[in-house]
Amino acid sequence: MNKSIIIAGASGLVGRETLSTLLESNHVDTVYALSRRELNIKHQKLSQLIDNNLSVSVSTFDSVLPEVGVIALGSTIKKAGTKEKLRAIDVDLVVSTAEKMKELGVKHLIVVSCLGADTKARSHYLRCKGEMEAKVELLDFEKTTFLHPGPLAGDRAESRTDEKVLQGVLKALQPLMLGGMKKYIPIQASSIAESILAHSISSTSEKVERLDSLAMMKLAS
Repeated sequence: MNKSIIIAGASGLVGRETLSTLLESNHVDTVYALSRRELNIKHQKLSQLIDNNLSVSVSTFDSVLPEVGVIALGSTIKKAGTKEKLRAIDVDLVVSTAEKMKELGVKHLIVVSCLGADTKARSHYLRCKGEMEAKVELLDFEKTTFLHPGPLAGDRAESRTDEKVLQGVLKALQPLMLGGMKKYIPIQASSIAESILAHSISSTSEKVERLDSLAMMKLAS
């Protein structure tokens, strides 16, 4: 049976790739893109849901409700401006969006998080990701998948010089990255998108999963 999927965060690097992948898949009938502003894309499978607070209700839908939800929201300290504003996006906005998806009847939630996410991490960014995951787990979806990519490769809408430098360094070191270090090899946003598609149509029984870059690349292949 083909899927109906809702995605929040389709304007970012991973979200943009994921939206394109879902729209081109024969396994997906309908894609709802939940965003603050209209996306510059048209497709017969795509329905855009525009709301400043990324809020959506059952009454919004004229057709089948989505059974799979994808959240690819996130920011950085540099872009958000302060630690409080980062938490408002990476924790509060993600959790509230997940709550709305649960109210719609979404059974499987897939959230793009980050390698190293931990409520006790020294990094504020990683600590926020850990807090978000803990709160999303409490929503008790039938199935929840947290994606833990390492450094991302791909063309962002905005330039991140520090990220490009890190990607270059890691690419040079890639032949030396063995064992557990392999999960730090930069992963293409397209590979994450393919893994999201593969996981959204899979029938694994684990209630809560966390997939690192190696697991995602395996799914994408």
